[in-house]
Amino acid sequence: MDMTSIIFNALQPLCWIIPVVFILFLVRSPWFKGRAGELIVHYRLKLLPAKHYKVLTNVTLPTENGTTQIDHLVVSQYGIFVVETINIKGWIFGGTYQPIWQQALFNRSSVFKNPLHQNEKHIKTLQYLLGVDETAFHSAVVFVGDCTFKTEMPDNVVKSVSAMMHYIHTFKKPLFTELQLKQWVASIEGTSFNPDLCN
Repeated sequence: MDMTSIIFNALQPLCWIIPVVFILFLVRSPWFKGRAGELIVHYRLKLLPAKHYKVLTNVTLPTENGTTQIDHLVVSQYGIFVVETINIKGWIFGGTYQPIWQQALFNRSSVFKNPLHQNEKHIKTLQYLLGVDETAFHSAVVFVGDCTFKTEMPDNVVKSVSAMMHYIHTFKKPLFTELQLKQWVASIEGTSFNPDLCN
């Protein structure tokens, strides 16, 4: 047996270990968790009756300082729902007016921007684009990971997709015409940098 064969036989088990390790790192990455959470919310939002709700996903709009990316927009006669998705585990500490929220998981702690404040930026951008008063918008934040709120959260911050759907269904009074909705969707689709809004 020559040296090449010996090395090849010794390294052969690594051929399946390396892809498995790569997949494990990918699945545990914040990017993957975020995308998985967004997909869960997206498919649930798509169950809303298409006659009354238009769902747009990954909307990237220009701002004064660059761009802003909105996870989900639900344009309806009951208002425009701006949905931020967060897929994290652990204890969540935060409040409506706190700029920074905290996640505690085991003995580790990390901070993240208040998602309600992120949605405010999204709403301001949409107000400017559509020429619509801020009362037309409903901000919603949905946590899809296994988390527990350790501080009191407002009604529009929820920890399940079902609770998000319930929040959306609490708005029952029609505010806008079908023509307005079509115009708004066309404006958003025409301005967004993302060509796959309605997938």
